[in-house]
Amino acid sequence: MRSALALPILILCAAAFGSAAQARRPALSWGKPGVSYADYRADATACLREAAATDLTGTEPADALVLASRRVETAANADPWSVAQAIDAARPDLRIRQARDIIQARLDHCLEAHGYRRFTLTDGQRRRLNRFSLRQPERQVYLHSLASDPQVLASQGVNAATR
Repeated sequence: MRSALALPILILCAAAFGSAAQARRPALSWGKPGVSYADYRADATACLREAAATDLTGTEPADALVLASRRVETAANADPWSVAQAIDAARPDLRIRQARDIIQARLDHCLEAHGYRRFTLTDGQRRRLNRFSLRQPERQVYLHSLASDPQVLASQGVNAATR
């Protein structure tokens, strides 16, 4: 029973660490001058699906988490201190971040292939965006209004070298 919980516990610990780091990142989005709302949503969906389908088998973070889960399972038969040591040694926060970076790179590549480029949100744009819940259609409409505006992309675009 304890061994069945080991990997989910590792992932939950890592997610907690990851969200703190994410809060410090600048607010970035992707845009393409003049893109229609329908194409914007279709491209986003296609690229998200492609990124989500990324097979992490054999990657460093996946291999490290598998090894860690085995060590935690073995340690679970010993004592709680051994489990804690195995989790600390696994560095799940780092491994989850590495896996997220692999998936993010795949998403970025797909969006770039569809002609999108990054831009930084201003503080005002970020505040307005934060008024909407993630699933609110108005949020998507607002993001599209920024992402399709050639002036926004020209003045707030992010160079590939500065990412």
